Amino acid sequence: MLIIDCVIKDAIKAYQTYATVFEIRLIESSNNLSNLSFNEVIFEIEDMQFHLFDANPQMGWQVPDSNAVQSMWFNIVVNDANALFERAISAEFEVVVPLMKDEELGIWNGVVKDPFNYSWVIEQNIHEVDFSSADKY
Repeated sequence: MLIIDCVIKDAIKAYQTYATVFEIRLIESSNNLSNLSFNEVIFEIEDMQFHLFDANPQMGWQVPDSNAVQSMWFNIVVNDANALFERAISAEFEVVVPLMKDEELGIWNGVVKDPFNYSWVIEQNIHEVDFSSADKY
């Protein structure tokens, strides 16, 4: 199993925001564990497990810099990219690249940045593309 760990200013608030945008299955939350000195939430989106932690400078856990170029992002492939894109915008995600059709790749896709400075590529397959005849590197 692959688990994505993310440092967030407020893991509980981030989870609540993500729950309005994505189809999520909650696994565990520090709301139910009073002995923790920080917030922690574990949930799944599309069989991928996410583990959110509050920022903790003593552990070296820093939130992403809003001014830095993001070198990593999450890519989610869904059946209705437009609906997910609209939910993201409603949850105050910033549009980085508008949702657009890429006929050559057979997809709709766009990029949003969530209020916690993580980027998400939202993608929908619209038709199969045969790459077998494409130039090989």
